[in-house]
Amino acid sequence: MDLTPDQSVMSSIEGANETVAQHRFVRDLIPGGDLILAVGPHRTLLRVASTFLCETSPVFAVMFGPNFEEGDRLRSRQPGDPEMVLELPDDDPLAFDNTILVLYGSNPSTQDCDPEDIQKISILADKYDLVSRFTFASVYWFAKYAWADDPEETWQLTTAAYWMQNPDAFFTFSKKLVKQLQPSHLSYVAGMPDKELGLRLCLAIEEQRVHKLTNEVKAKGLCLYCFGRAKVGFTSRVKGCKNRKYH
Repeated sequence: MDLTPDQSVMSSIEGANETVAQHRFVRDLIPGGDLILAVGPHRTLLRVASTFLCETSPVFAVMFGPNFEEGDRLRSRQPGDPEMVLELPDDDPLAFDNTILVLYGSNPSTQDCDPEDIQKISILADKYDLVSRFTFASVYWFAKYAWADDPEETWQLTTAAYWMQNPDAFFTFSKKLVKQLQPSHLSYVAGMPDKELGLRLCLAIEEQRVHKLTNEVKAKGLCLYCFGRAKVGFTSRVKGCKNRKYH
């Protein structure tokens, strides 16, 4: 899902002393907010409210607490001071935009998120401990794309299901990866922030394929619980797993 022209928020700030709050390229995600997020390498500017971030994200709650510089900066602001600017150079601007749109007001436009959008949102949800806040949105998205059969989109949805901790979706989409017989998923791993997770998923998919061919059984997806804990192989049930339906 692309931002419309009037939502373009590419920053052209030159100096550190410029009053960001008055800059015409700031996108008001939460009007009247006291915090400007400078997201990504190009410093896309998003206005939000620090109280909202703290209420929804334990990570931001700690960041703006008494033990971190960001919290001290926020509390030292005086009436009339410009909004505080928080640099998030490693995050994806559009994904952060969509994340706030989902959490603040349940903006209907997020119904149109495509698999790539969903994957990027799930990365932020995992990073900032927002997964529980996406319970309903993620269920909607995964149901919407249950028909997806493009290998790259299936990979994006499988990894999103992992980060969103949705066992049903993870099983369903990983089963599609097993059945699609894509020669390699390595190119998809390159774009992931967690390369180890990507390679682990590649190995798990291949083991499931070998198990299917060797034992002449139907293709199965991966159990989320077992996938994260497997130390010997990905086709057997890990001790403590109570999810019989995935095995």
